[in-house]
Amino acid sequence: MAGRMDVTGGDSIRKAPSMFARTACLTLALTLPPAIVMAHPHVYIDAGLGMDYNADGDLAQITVQWAYDDFYSLLIIEDMVLDPDGDGILTEDETRQLQGFDSEWEPGFDGRLFPTVDGTPVAMQPGRDFTARYQDGRLISTHVRVLDVPVQGDKPVQIQVYDPEYYVQFSMPEAPAITGRDDCRIDLQSGDPVAAAAAYNKAVSDALDDDSMAQAEMLTVDIGDAGADQVRVVCGATE
Repeated sequence: MAGRMDVTGGDSIRKAPSMFARTACLTLALTLPPAIVMAHPHVYIDAGLGMDYNADGDLAQITVQWAYDDFYSLLIIEDMVLDPDGDGILTEDETRQLQGFDSEWEPGFDGRLFPTVDGTPVAMQPGRDFTARYQDGRLISTHVRVLDVPVQGDKPVQIQVYDPEYYVQFSMPEAPAITGRDDCRIDLQSGDPVAAAAAYNKAVSDALDDDSMAQAEMLTVDIGDAGADQVRVVCGATE
C-alpha cells in the first residue's frame, strides 16, 4: 500500500503539524513558524489504505500506511541517531526507538485522511496503534483510524488523502486493501500534481496581492483538495 499527494492549506496561518517534527534539525527544517512556503512540498508520502469491515459488514476502521520519501526518511534516521553504520538495517533496539516517531499529533489534527459518505465527512478517532519500520531506505509507518460510528456496508465511501497546506505531497498508487468483505468495487482516480502546484502558486500570489507587506516565505495558504488522489469504494448490490 502506498501513495503520493500534493496539498497546501489548512488554516490560514499555522505551523506545520508536529507529527512531521522531531527535534533540532527537523524542527528547523520542517516547523519554521509559520509554515515555510519555499520549495513546497517538503515531504513526499506514498499512502496506502486498508478498509476494515466488521462482522456486520459495516466499515469500522481504516488502516493507514505512510511510506516517506528517501530524503525525509534519512533526516529522521539521522536526527534520531539510528543506523550509525549506514547499512540501512536497524537493530531490534533501534527499531524499538523508531516506534511512534510520527505519532505525536496536535489536538484535532485530521491525519490528512478525508473519508466522506454522500458528501458528508466521516468522523474518526485520532490515530492509534502506530508502528514503524525502516525498509529499503524509507520509513514506513502505519496507524489505525477507528470510525466514530461504523458506515453501513452498502454506502459508497469516497476517500481522499492530501495535505491542504501543500507541505506534504501525498499519492495513492495502489487501491485500498479490503478486509471483512469480498463484494467491494474500487475506483481509484489519480490526482493532478500540476493542478496542486498551480493552486498553491495562485494562493500565494493572491495572498501577496492582498497584503503587500507579506513575505512569501512566511505564508501558509490553503488549496483544499486541489490535485488530490481519491478512491471510491462500493460494496454489496450495484447502485
